[in-house]
Amino acid sequence: MKNFTNHLQGERSGHGGRCAGIKISAQAFFAAVFCLAGLGGPSVAPAAAQEAGAFQELDFRPITVDEAVDIALRRNPGLLQSALALEQAEHSRLSAVGSLLPSLSMNYRYSKSSSAVLDFTQQSFARTSYSTGVSASYNLFDGWGRFTSLRGATLGVQQQNARYRQTVFQTIQQVKQIYSAAVASRELVGVEERRLARQRDQLAFVEQQLELGRATLADLLGSQVEVNNASLTLLNAQNSARTQRFRLTEAIGSDQQVGPAIGAELDEAPLGVSREELFQVAVNAAPAVQAAEAAVEAAENSLSSARSAYIPSLSVSGGYSWSNTEYPVGNRSWSFSLGGSYPLFNGFQRETRVYQAQVNLDTSLQQRRAEMLNLSSELDAAYSSATSAQAGIGLASQSVELSEERLRVVQERYRLGMTTILELQDAQIQLTQAEADLVGRRFDYQLALASIEALLGLSIEELQTGTQ
Repeated sequence: MKNFTNHLQGERSGHGGRCAGIKISAQAFFAAVFCLAGLGGPSVAPAAAQEAGAFQELDFRPITVDEAVDIALRRNPGLLQSALALEQAEHSRLSAVGSLLPSLSMNYRYSKSSSAVLDFTQQSFARTSYSTGVSASYNLFDGWGRFTSLRGATLGVQQQNARYRQTVFQTIQQVKQIYSAAVASRELVGVEERRLARQRDQLAFVEQQLELGRATLADLLGSQVEVNNASLTLLNAQNSARTQRFRLTEAIGSDQQVGPAIGAELDEAPLGVSREELFQVAVNAAPAVQAAEAAVEAAENSLSSARSAYIPSLSVSGGYSWSNTEYPVGNRSWSFSLGGSYPLFNGFQRETRVYQAQVNLDTSLQQRRAEMLNLSSELDAAYSSATSAQAGIGLASQSVELSEERLRVVQERYRLGMTTILELQDAQIQLTQAEADLVGRRFDYQLALASIEALLGLSIEELQTGTQ
């Protein structure tokens, strides 16, 4: 919420203590005096107000949040990289499947050369030869190394698939957060527009009171300063809304500038799921946990593969070849062999491999534990933020109603000369702050929901359906 209320902190800069009166900059003072002297009243808007009024929205294509997510899933660079990594893991599994099949090769040769001299006539002749053959080999047993490699490749696909799924929901979370920020920025523009309209109405009212002798010049100057401040704040809010649209365009990877749909609002629908239900779903559905589990299984498989080096290997090979020359005559041959090997000592390479595989397994176990602890912490924090923001929405709505009523009462009291312009301006500021707080609470709620979806790997709708 602080991201959308910091621009309101400057609103009180035009007010000092109650005893100090109104602090007015030299530029604003001389501008107001000039208006009073030359025009009989400050009816000409300052430059900031003119710029705010002349603000033109850039052309952009309005899209819904679902459309933004769909575009991002097709064009987000980070997600595309994760998809390529998944394809690479699938090709690695194909290579592991191929290791279970026999190898087959074919060789061929053709040559033509001059032969040696036959007699004293120094005559010679050219000799042509050609040969071809087919050979095959198959590793009958290698200590289950090929099977562990296949299982490791399969687990690698599962692990990469979990990471891809995690990247998908992280991308969705990012898009939804930026989309909500764009909607909130647009709503803050509406807050500042209403503030500027109220300040202008107040300025017109003070002008009337001044003509009737019920207000002072200081009241008029203070009201003009508040109009100037409101105009500048509105311009800043409009610029912020435009910036958020550019951020949304970048997040989804669109070539055309996009923005929230005209009727898009920050949803206030309750989560409808308890904290305990979230944790139950997280144990099985969370992509981070699934990726960590696959990493542990892959590490266990690598340890088994490393230990298989202590088992002898056995292989078989055979072939058939045929060759022919003009001299001597053609011949045919075949071969068959069966052999095996066992490394008695290879410089502690087997021991080192087993040790490294054991270390990787221990590391994977600790990473899985760390992922579970982090998931519990992040999920609890996101749920707490969601419940706090949801409760804050109701309180902020009440604050808006109370601020509107207080402003109405203070305006009436000022009309009757029972209060000062300072109290009226404070009432204006409180109403603006209450409206901005309501937008901020609703935005915080959307951030919390997006975080829950990313952690669980499920949308809120799927979560609610699954827990019913």
